[in-house]
Amino acid sequence: MEIFIYQLDQYGNLVPGFYPFDAEIFDKTTKLSIPVPDLNFRIFSPGIQLLSFRALEPGNFLLTVYDAKHNTSISNMPYEFIVSIGSCDGFNSIVNGSGLNHSVAGQEARFSVYLKDAYQYPCPIEIRMLQVQVACVEESCMVLPTIYPLEESNGGKSPQQLTPNAMSPSAVSPSPSIERNHSTIGNKEIVAHTYGVLYTPEKSGQYDILILCGNIPLNGGELWKEKVIAGEVNISLSGVVKYAPKVQKLVRNEVIIQLMDSFSNPLLSQQSKLKLEIGSINHSDFITWMFVDNNNGLYTGQYQANDTGTYELCATFDGNKFLPCPFGINVYSSEYFPKAHDDSVYVWEDESVAFNPLENDYFAGENATIVEFSNPHSGSVLQSGLLFRYTPYKGFYGNDSFSYTIHDLNGNSATASVNISVLSIPPQLLSLSTSWKGSEDVLCPKFGGFHGIEVIYPDSVENISVTLSAISGTISLSSMMMQFWEPIWSGFVVTKDGEEAKALTLSGYVDVINMALQSIQYLGDEDFYGDDTIIVSARNKNGVTDLNITISVEPVNDPPFIITPEHIILYENEDSGSLIYEMGRNKFEFLIGDPDLPHFQGNKSDFMVIFSMEVTSGILEAILPVQLISTTELKLKNSYQWQPLQTFVTISDHLVVKARGLRFQATVDDCNNIVRQLKYHAIEYVAILKMVMNDMGNYGCFPNCAENISKFLLTEVNVNLIKRRPLNSKATHALGFMIILEFIGVLSLGGLLLFYTCRCGICLINERRGHKTKKDDRVCIQTSSKGMEKKTENETNAAGNCPCLLLSRARPLNFRQS
Repeated sequence: MEIFIYQLDQYGNLVPGFYPFDAEIFDKTTKLSIPVPDLNFRIFSPGIQLLSFRALEPGNFLLTVYDAKHNTSISNMPYEFIVSIGSCDGFNSIVNGSGLNHSVAGQEARFSVYLKDAYQYPCPIEIRMLQVQVACVEESCMVLPTIYPLEESNGGKSPQQLTPNAMSPSAVSPSPSIERNHSTIGNKEIVAHTYGVLYTPEKSGQYDILILCGNIPLNGGELWKEKVIAGEVNISLSGVVKYAPKVQKLVRNEVIIQLMDSFSNPLLSQQSKLKLEIGSINHSDFITWMFVDNNNGLYTGQYQANDTGTYELCATFDGNKFLPCPFGINVYSSEYFPKAHDDSVYVWEDESVAFNPLENDYFAGENATIVEFSNPHSGSVLQSGLLFRYTPYKGFYGNDSFSYTIHDLNGNSATASVNISVLSIPPQLLSLSTSWKGSEDVLCPKFGGFHGIEVIYPDSVENISVTLSAISGTISLSSMMMQFWEPIWSGFVVTKDGEEAKALTLSGYVDVINMALQSIQYLGDEDFYGDDTIIVSARNKNGVTDLNITISVEPVNDPPFIITPEHIILYENEDSGSLIYEMGRNKFEFLIGDPDLPHFQGNKSDFMVIFSMEVTSGILEAILPVQLISTTELKLKNSYQWQPLQTFVTISDHLVVKARGLRFQATVDDCNNIVRQLKYHAIEYVAILKMVMNDMGNYGCFPNCAENISKFLLTEVNVNLIKRRPLNSKATHALGFMIILEFIGVLSLGGLLLFYTCRCGICLINERRGHKTKKDDRVCIQTSSKGMEKKTENETNAAGNCPCLLLSRARPLNFRQS
């Protein structure tokens, strides 16, 4: 509760600051002071204080604000206010009773509702404000409850006068003077805080109970779950519901019994009280087993007759017999009954299939009749005689089934199922363009990839694969942005297949594959141009779909080539000249060719080049075909200009031409044949043969196909023609090795000579020093006494030969003299 206090002077002006006021709260009825622990004063704005506290008890109260220092209260005091009881609290209200947990169908169930507010005080409301909904979950039905007060607030105890004993659920009982179906007593509205609820469920199963106080749900909005079980077995409503009057011998046959109470509720777990009895005399040929609970009120019992005949059976529950009792059965051998076997049928998505389900069935007589069949879940079935035609729904694939029943001529029936596998069609390929364009030996396109291929497949989460291959090229993927954090990229795999790893296989989801297909790049085989075919194959677990796309590879003009050694050894023959390229004598590789020739789409004889040969000295002799006469040009011995061939003699469609230089227009094969028969008449010891080949620029674009232009390309080689064989690489290496060995030998001898020279010099120096030492010793000996001359001379000689011995002898000599 909040109250504003205005601090005013005698003229009615607001006085800023915080003036210390006190406050007290009294009960209006008892005039007793009520302690308030959270009484709080604070400045709300200049000159205005805010008094706040929490109202915890209901009733009529008086508030007094005063100045304790001057013992004076402010104006308009005391202030009267009323604290009312709050509305129902969904968590503090109490609901209990046996009717919330467990009940029996057909018996009364009851529980009590104790309404409280947020402060745990009783909260009386009108009876019409309390709503109770009891709903059966399985049957989708409602049960109408009866609500009645357990204690009235009108004329009874007020909320303030209630004691804990009065609020106890165990001390409250229904008032016998209140009629339960009415919400008023006379003209008086019923108001209470404690109500009783009575209802009678008739169906067994799970019930949900919702209790509302006005629009406030109790128990926090959670439903009470109650289980209602069925009552006692009603023999008149129960009985045998299914049995076969004709059965096979030596086979387990079934009898189905249904147990129900008086409200037609199924009873469970009663199989121990069920029994199947036989009324026939031949009990030994009859076997029975215990009943099995099907958990839906139905019980299945089994029996077996070991011999043919007629038997009478009777089903009982705890000694009470069900109708019909007895019921008769006739037992036959197995050949008497038809046998229907399950069928398996396969059909493509969005297609239909017709089949005869009786082909694998057995029945007596020649014919049987299909009396009924069920409807499949994901398709339709039409019957025409003994044929079924199944059509799946559009877009459906997977497993489907239906059952059918046949009758034979004896009226016996058999039932089987048809299991249908609807196969999803392989992924369909769609191409917006049936042909692409590329360039020879160039990755096409340079940036990005070819667009227009799309895979159509309904299942977006099934892994499929797409394989791309080219007959005369290689397929690859350009760089693309891949969101690895996306789940669809987790199963994406790219592999290279085929003998030369030229095929590309994409595996993953259809959305990822379609993104990858926009990055396809093509690279033709080396020097390939023309039309190539890209084969796209989309595959799933059921099949494959192919698509062929033509790619036109524009030719790029490649330079011709001449493969020949750098030098050729010639053996001069003065009469007929030397054959330059004599394969039997000189082992080398020689070939004239053009990379554009193998993939030339026209006739190979139309692939023409200009070939020229010229030597620095000497004469060339060539044999030319007659068809080259019109294009042949010569350089004579003393001329530096090309001149047309004017005089010639042909023999067997060939002519022999001798000149310093030859130039003609011919095919590549003609050029190879002419050079292999080329002869050289030498004049000097060494000559150079110059060969030039011009492809005439007619076999592809160059340098850029985008500009659609072409340019002729030349190849030039020089061959040294010599009369003797030069040193080969092995001889050169051997000679170099011998030179190195000779150098090392000379260097070693020089070092050895220097070593001995130095040693001799050292020896001479040492010898001269020895002679000088002996001469000095003789001079010293002559200055000593004559008596010791001979002895000293001997000792001096001995010391010169062995100084160490002299020292060793001198010391003991001095010792003796002392």
